Amino acid sequence: MSFDYPVTLYLKNKKCSVIGGGEVALRKVQTFLDSAAAVFVVSPRLCPSLMELARCGKIRWIEDHYREQYLQDSFLVIAATNIREINGLIAAYCRENRILVNVVDSPGESSFIVNSFLKRGELLIAVSTNGKSPALAGKIIRELGELYGPGYIQVLALLGEAREMARELLKDQQDRKKFLQEIIDSEIIASVLHGNMEAAREEVRKCLSSYLA
Repeated sequence: MSFDYPVTLYLKNKKCSVIGGGEVALRKVQTFLDSAAAVFVVSPRLCPSLMELARCGKIRWIEDHYREQYLQDSFLVIAATNIREINGLIAAYCRENRILVNVVDSPGESSFIVNSFLKRGELLIAVSTNGKSPALAGKIIRELGELYGPGYIQVLALLGEAREMARELLKDQQDRKKFLQEIIDSEIIASVLHGNMEAAREEVRKCLSSYLA
């Protein structure tokens, strides 16, 4: 099976259900929490880290074995038990009810896979090898992490400001496009990465003024 359509999901307050209470389930839960999802975990037992998340109220723990009723109203489901037959049942239910599902031990039964990714504020870079080599995807992400460090959080903040200014002041779409591309191609980004945010903002204003003359 080839997963060849990249997509980024909005999960805030959406019900994301994880069936399983081990370390694999924990990794999935942590990414959902980072996306502000409403996380439900179904398992008779939890690993210590998941237990702590449940104790703190960050996840809702359903202390039981898998039952179909626990998946109702789910936007997305992770089948992460250590029982192949149960994971298969979860996948079948999700297919029948048009719920997105990732089966950790069976990509062929999944409707999506989770890519390796790098996040720097609003910057999100994902890498997929279609399950052929997660190790290679991880290596590529580590290399990208060296290229796109924490400074890109501020870079995206500045570019967001510039885009809003362009929307407000430049009525011509081609001018907006040229202005934003000019910023990307200039030394402004380097200024931000070197900690000169105010100088970079001044250069953006100068660049914008050339389109308003």
